[in-house]
Amino acid sequence: MGARFTALLLVGAASLMILASSMFGSSSSGAGRIVHVTERGVAAARQQQLAATAAGSRSRLTNLAEAAPGGGGAAAPPLATATASAASPERPAARGALDGSLEAALRVAVPGEAPGFVMASFANSALNDHLVNFVLCAVRARAPFVIGAVDQAAFTMLSARRDAPTYVTPMAKEGASLDGSNQHSSGSWKRFAGMRTGEVLRMVRLGYSVLHTDIDVVWLRSPEPYLMCSGEASRPGGEHGPGSRFECGPLLSADVAVSSDNMSPGRDTEGRASYSAGGTFNTGILFLRPTVKGRAFAEEWHANVVSPPPGSRYVSLTSDQQVFNHMMRKPRQWPGVDAPHGSAVMREAWDGGRVTLGSLPLALFLNGHGYFVQRADLRLKVSPFAVHATYSLDNHDGVAKRQRFREAALWAADPPPRPEARYLALNFSTPPLVQTKIDKYGRANAANIDVHSAALNAYVAELRDALALARALG
Repeated sequence: MGARFTALLLVGAASLMILASSMFGSSSSGAGRIVHVTERGVAAARQQQLAATAAGSRSRLTNLAEAAPGGGGAAAPPLATATASAASPERPAARGALDGSLEAALRVAVPGEAPGFVMASFANSALNDHLVNFVLCAVRARAPFVIGAVDQAAFTMLSARRDAPTYVTPMAKEGASLDGSNQHSSGSWKRFAGMRTGEVLRMVRLGYSVLHTDIDVVWLRSPEPYLMCSGEASRPGGEHGPGSRFECGPLLSADVAVSSDNMSPGRDTEGRASYSAGGTFNTGILFLRPTVKGRAFAEEWHANVVSPPPGSRYVSLTSDQQVFNHMMRKPRQWPGVDAPHGSAVMREAWDGGRVTLGSLPLALFLNGHGYFVQRADLRLKVSPFAVHATYSLDNHDGVAKRQRFREAALWAADPPPRPEARYLALNFSTPPLVQTKIDKYGRANAANIDVHSAALNAYVAELRDALALARALG
């Protein structure tokens, strides 16, 4: 295991706030210990601590805004240091151009005469903090995007900013409300799913290449050069040029391309379509081209979500993702799609080949397990485009996802720090009991429930003691 944790405890007059982060390195002996107590200003303390966290995973962050559409662009600082960007956005939008319509938001997001590539996401005001984080990350990644506000409060908040092309969705116009559940079987989820598939369809009909993205995705850099196979990245010697590990050319034949809930980015990198087809397709990152087949699929996908034919296999399904997975596969077969090993695309998808389905590389479009737990980007030496906060556990809600992003220094939506705050910094090393168990099993076999249980108990006990000390010190 060899986990080393760093916690920063903020001591307030009436409350105690914990800003926790983790990084994994070589193990060391000795119990966890408090290394220093400071009374410096909160801004300096926060930056110092988060900079130390970011340094442990620097390769994740150095390319945060490396690739503007078409390639190039200067590297941005870690998101942990970007809170101030909420007040000074890097890509101002024309505020007066937003009138609540989709067309106006698209004109702001994708200036020019012809439709192009655009990312689209949807959320209501209950997720305002995730909306802000999404905007800040997408702006820093220089990725064109629009956000469909699911209620009027979300539109009011976003349209007051200078960096968020937004519009009022049909649900917001109707005053519809969500029941707050993130379960696909909840009362309002299917209505939301029908709305967003319809909005994606509208954009595809207008001629846009649409990357649908959940709001709990952090965009580290723009995926446009890869998905559109454009600019320097697509040329010989480029990151996605001919013969590269993630060549973009073969994906151009895909009318639709989708991300995966699979668990092994390494196996996905080797097998591509064959590995992707064996798991669940995740429509939280889903790309549709405005080809004839792409438009036809978007039409039928939306129809099967909102009004499935009576007696069809779609009637009992409760989410757009379930409908997508069933549409792409032959009934009562697994994986139900022709997926050659190493290929970027799958054949015979959707009724035996009505569409060419692409596999978005898991290493480039990482799910939560691949990024937060496995650190596959470091192991595979790749710079991912996105991190999707799946596999968050703890009710899989906004709180859990927010904490995941904070621990990885990918959260930029916190309010300005309090200058009068005081911090107690605590560094954890491997407790003696945990080290004993690691030695007992041997490092190769230490990833088991006995060692994990001992580590959890030890770190929770040390955190309890640190909280007590922080409170005592005022």
